[in-house]
Amino acid sequence: MRFISIITGNYPSLAQPMCGTFVQEFARALVRQGVGVTVIQPVAAHRVLFRSAYRYHEAEHIDDRASLNIYRPRFLSHSARDAFKKLGPFNPSRFTFRAFTAAAQRVMRNERINAEAIYGHFLYMAGAAAVHLGCELGIPSFPCVGEGELWTVRWFGEKQARKDLAAASGFIANSCDLKQTLIHDLGIPEQRIGVFPNGADLSVFNPKDKSECRKRFGLPQDSFLVCSAGNFLYKKGVVRVGEAIHGLEGVAGVFAGSGPMPPQASNTAFCDRVSHDEMPYLISACDVFVLPTLIEGSCNAIVEAMACGLPIISSNGTFNDDLLTEDMSIRINPLDVAAIRQCITALQSDKDTLDRMSAAAVIRSKHFDINRRASRIVEFVREQKKIN
Repeated sequence: MRFISIITGNYPSLAQPMCGTFVQEFARALVRQGVGVTVIQPVAAHRVLFRSAYRYHEAEHIDDRASLNIYRPRFLSHSARDAFKKLGPFNPSRFTFRAFTAAAQRVMRNERINAEAIYGHFLYMAGAAAVHLGCELGIPSFPCVGEGELWTVRWFGEKQARKDLAAASGFIANSCDLKQTLIHDLGIPEQRIGVFPNGADLSVFNPKDKSECRKRFGLPQDSFLVCSAGNFLYKKGVVRVGEAIHGLEGVAGVFAGSGPMPPQASNTAFCDRVSHDEMPYLISACDVFVLPTLIEGSCNAIVEAMACGLPIISSNGTFNDDLLTEDMSIRINPLDVAAIRQCITALQSDKDTLDRMSAAAVIRSKHFDINRRASRIVEFVREQKKIN
């Protein structure tokens, strides 16, 4: 496999430097495998307030020898909402999808991109666009399914999704849970689905000196620091983490992210957005990672935290089954604030268990090296190309 084109609605830019870092890390990992990569990120015209914020083309250098190209064509968005699917052929989501796909198609044609396969991140808009372009150009297409609950499908409905995705050469699911959803909800044959949980760049995400990392962010040296990261939304559970640590003696919260529901704990030591480059240091400054999330595809933040040596307290939902093991995590009902609090205090008071789980987390993270993940996906693409 020499060349892959990635279509995505999310990728870091000057306008949104932290949007789609998980796609960026995957693209970089592919390049490190010796695969040529072009990223196409169609951008809605109304988002382009300043031309420099969404440059049409830029090269992203991976190291002294390799780089990838990013193209951001404009398209006219008609919006996409769950309620629109009731409108059938007049669904504005469909008009948006067609415009998104046409924008990607222009880049493939005008820039003469001769990809051997097209990868689309999330089923809509990019995954379905990859399938459409694959059919047009005679290229194998591979939608990646990383969205919990297949929320992007709700814009179009399952019937339309089955039609739009039927010609895909294969599907890349981020968890066994999502694989079963594809089979049961969209009727995708099991043999066309590969399961590849998300990964982290272990050369970057690894345990670092705790004291130095605390100095870096002005964090207290003598507190038991509880880390949580992600969008500040109800389903992510960051507010519940704040409720769990509120008033706990010797405990302070470190919250990386932003959103409409920020944590309100009185003992918050840090609460702000953090660049992906700084996350390994912020995580390493902490003692435990807590994310009582209600739904995930495959949680990047959990993988990154375990790679930095943090024990994990997270949901008992099946979406975590691929990532977490008993020796490095404690799984709880994500809505049970008392249980979250109890787990935090238990680890705070038992350093031996904390250290043992920390070491196990680092070992477990070796299974989720993003370079290994990229290599396995490339092999899956090769195999599916032979079949198709």
